[in-house]
Amino acid sequence: MLKQLLRTLVALCALVSFTACSSDSDSPESQTTLKLQLKVVPEDIQVKEYKNITVSFKELNTGFTTTQELKNTNTLQVVLPSGTYHMIAEGTVVYLNNSELTEAKVGGVQTGVVINGSETSKTIDLAVKSESSDLVLEEVFFTGTKTPQGAMYFGDQYFKITNNTDQTLYADGMLLIQSAFMTNEKQEYTPNIMGSTLSAGAIIRIPGTGNTYPVKAGESIIIAEDAINHKEFNTLSINLSHANFQIFKEDSDDIDNPAVPKMVNVFEKMVIHTQGYYAYALARMPQGMTNESLIAQNSYTYQYSLTFGGDVYPMDGIAVKIPNEWITDAVNLSVQDSFQWVVTSPSLDMGWTSVSAFDGDTNRFGKAVRRKVIGKSLEGKNILKDTNNSTADFENGVKPSLFN
Repeated sequence: MLKQLLRTLVALCALVSFTACSSDSDSPESQTTLKLQLKVVPEDIQVKEYKNITVSFKELNTGFTTTQELKNTNTLQVVLPSGTYHMIAEGTVVYLNNSELTEAKVGGVQTGVVINGSETSKTIDLAVKSESSDLVLEEVFFTGTKTPQGAMYFGDQYFKITNNTDQTLYADGMLLIQSAFMTNEKQEYTPNIMGSTLSAGAIIRIPGTGNTYPVKAGESIIIAEDAINHKEFNTLSINLSHANFQIFKEDSDDIDNPAVPKMVNVFEKMVIHTQGYYAYALARMPQGMTNESLIAQNSYTYQYSLTFGGDVYPMDGIAVKIPNEWITDAVNLSVQDSFQWVVTSPSLDMGWTSVSAFDGDTNRFGKAVRRKVIGKSLEGKNILKDTNNSTADFENGVKPSLFN
């Protein structure tokens, strides 16, 4: 009797399961008609023609992707499966620049866009992409290493900055900037000035009088967190005692190598996070501007509301506005499963790169992000990929070049 009852229950469960599966497979997928408008910002740019724009959609839960092409228009209507999307728009426009028609590349990105209901309308802001002919961030080693005993070891982080042009450039005065905002923590900051400036949370500067530190075409300089031979303390680390520059914090118990020039501290302390929660950028101040005038003229206070445990707390902070036109290169770093947004204008960087798969990922140690090589110059120097999209431009989780 018991066996018969069990067989009956199994049969009923199987029937219920089959019925549920059949119902799911037969149910129609929810669809939404999206009306999308593309708008070049800032608004004072007078667009005369949207030549061609490509818009790609990726649903973050299912991985569904589709691409739409627009010609001579900035509006699109498309039917998509309802969901949460990552949207990227890229293309070219013609705009009026000092009474002359100028063709320029533009790009915009939106992350975590909810598209549902029978019909919805969205807007993507497009920014004019900068075309730099200056130094770029080739490699960022921010994760640190582990000792043979498995302990975490820091201080061997570094930035590798490379001349990606065909002429000698000077590193003198170049700013290295860490963003004020984090890529894994999106807030509604006010004022919202991201379209025209980068909000800096820390700034350091390469010393020099203008022609002190030449960087030949295809060559690089290293800015080390601590410019020492780390192998003396961790055999799995590297020797940074011959770095070109060192990050030195005067009012802290920091390590100083007298043989290596110090970076000039301009604003706050730069602390390199081992998981890469920030964006980094290179910039050049206008000639004659001092560190003091930079801070005096460009400091600002931002506000946002922090939600925690169901309560809302008003918050504020101080950052330095770096105009986008000063910036020669930028890279957004994040963690794969906690990325929320790009904290630069898409004119500087439309994407992001990472090493960690998740917060606290211990596999990140000893790995870096490095710009892809797309060819060789006539002199045999690497030509680095630079499309202002770190997702496309960088290899992630690679062996740092100085460990080779």
